[in-house]
Amino acid sequence: MDSDQDNAPVTPDMDDSVQAGASKKGSRGGRRGSRLFDYGELRLLLLAMLAEQPSHGYELIKAIKERFGGYYSPSPGVIYPTLTWLYDRGYAVIDTEDGGRKRYSITSEGQAFLQANKAATDMLMARISRPDAGSPPEQIVRAMDKLKLALSLRMKRAPLEESVLDKIAAVIEEAAAQVEQLMNASPVSNAYAQHVAEVSTAHAERYLRRLCNHFQHRSPVTSDERSGQIRLSIGEIHLLATDNVLKLTLLAASDDQVLKLRDIIESHLRLTASREELQIDWQACEPAAASA
Repeated sequence: MDSDQDNAPVTPDMDDSVQAGASKKGSRGGRRGSRLFDYGELRLLLLAMLAEQPSHGYELIKAIKERFGGYYSPSPGVIYPTLTWLYDRGYAVIDTEDGGRKRYSITSEGQAFLQANKAATDMLMARISRPDAGSPPEQIVRAMDKLKLALSLRMKRAPLEESVLDKIAAVIEEAAAQVEQLMNASPVSNAYAQHVAEVSTAHAERYLRRLCNHFQHRSPVTSDERSGQIRLSIGEIHLLATDNVLKLTLLAASDDQVLKLRDIIESHLRLTASREELQIDWQACEPAAASA
């Protein structure tokens, strides 16, 4: 069985697995495609789903597609190697049924790994679990259909040069990045939960910079030398660094969400400041107006 170190929180240095929506070789022309899941997130997602109920690989693929409203479906070439990784680590067991079908279940080691990465898992599930989102607005559907039709008609006429394909791919990827930023950038206008903590440390600016750099890969982040703002799907994290204090302000629309924000920022801050024992004492207060 694996050592206790395997239950440590997932960090980029620990994880080089194949991610959904990405290829290890990158896209055409050597450009690396944007990833739907960040480092280790697919492992956490599958493990969290197995914690809900044992499943076959194809059932997990179907369930993920449903969570994304049909707009994303992971390939078997992504899901099954990840399930194999979970099995090899002892985080999942396999029951072989009639016909050779494999049913995966989480183990106690898998539960411990999930608990060790609770903050990252909560943030991931909050990002993708939008059961009340409903169907996309009509104008969005029209725009998507127009793009698909334009590509389909042009590709059928004649093959395109490699350089043109690279440019088209770059335009689509840039548009996708801008759409994600716009969707995540709306302020918490109805925030009524706010928690604040002032953390004593001589490295406030360094920790602020590292936190902002970490989150900017998946979320809208604005920052300068002494302040930063991180916008997640469940709320906002504001950071202010002085000579000896890092002030953390959390804004969310509910008490449950602000508590999740606390878990997220605390776990990442303690990883960032692994050589320093930080004292983080939170205080609930009346929220000011969220930033525009």
